[in-house]
Amino acid sequence: MKKKKNKIEFNNLEIIFMGTSFFAKKILQDLIEKDVEIKLVVTQPDKLAGRKKELKPSAVKKLALKNKLPLIQPIKLDSTFSNKIKEINPDFIVVASYGIIIPKEIIDSPRIKKDFINIHPSLLPDLRGPSPIQTALLENHQETGLTIMRMDAGVDSGDILFQKKLGIEKKDNYQNLEKKLLKLAAENLTETLKKYSKKAIKPKPQSPDEATFTEIIKKQDGSINWNSTAQDIYNKFRAFYLWPQVYTFWGNKKNQKKIILTEIEISAENKKGVENGLVYKKENQILVQTKKGSIILKKIKIEGKQETSIKNFINGYPNFIESYLN
Repeated sequence: MKKKKNKIEFNNLEIIFMGTSFFAKKILQDLIEKDVEIKLVVTQPDKLAGRKKELKPSAVKKLALKNKLPLIQPIKLDSTFSNKIKEINPDFIVVASYGIIIPKEIIDSPRIKKDFINIHPSLLPDLRGPSPIQTALLENHQETGLTIMRMDAGVDSGDILFQKKLGIEKKDNYQNLEKKLLKLAAENLTETLKKYSKKAIKPKPQSPDEATFTEIIKKQDGSINWNSTAQDIYNKFRAFYLWPQVYTFWGNKKNQKKIILTEIEISAENKKGVENGLVYKKENQILVQTKKGSIILKKIKIEGKQETSIKNFINGYPNFIESYLN
């Protein structure tokens, strides 16, 4: 008979978990599977979503409810919240993609005296802020990584406890790069927390002079400028693969259609003497002219309709060839 692991000996950790997004959900799932004692889950309040503007719970809330974990959704992180932390008295407060700035007075509160630990998907101090995965792809970085750090009052500026590099492949998009980074988190978070709790890790300060910053991604950021290079457009496609996706417009203002590009490739091909944004056919491929190179269309989706192959789309809209996108 296989000997059952002693839960206390195996982890000896009690935490409060703070997170909201899919990235945070996957980290929480891993902590649950490793039998870390989750004393409380903190996530953002439900938000209005969809055409019907119905309240939608976060991915973290759904997982917490499924596993019957204690849950709160504070509108403000104030003295009531800090009292809750003091009452629970965990080993750590683990923060992953929570989406709300934790006030300095809570992080530094002498009444709490607990480390806030943050998981950030970049090699800090590079790519601080809300969109490190997207920005690494947008800027065509060759590598990124995972950082586990102590939080302070700055933006991802706390001392580093663990860091590991990860190469970015040419065909990586947001979805699969996020999965790779989550795998790194799953492999290293609990071990880092255990080592740090035993003072086996010396926190390493970041160099503020080397810091770079990312911005919040907006829906309109997915709009394609055909005066960009094919590589830049492809990088945008990779970065915004899940949301907001990349899109363009076809037709005159009266009959204009929003077209979402769902599968594309890049080509060094350029058609001479034409403006950027021209849709043209070469052999069996449908391409769009850019400043440098062309985008090969594989699958597209007219807003409000189903995704289709470019071949099927051309069968229905033959005048798409030799038209301009904007």
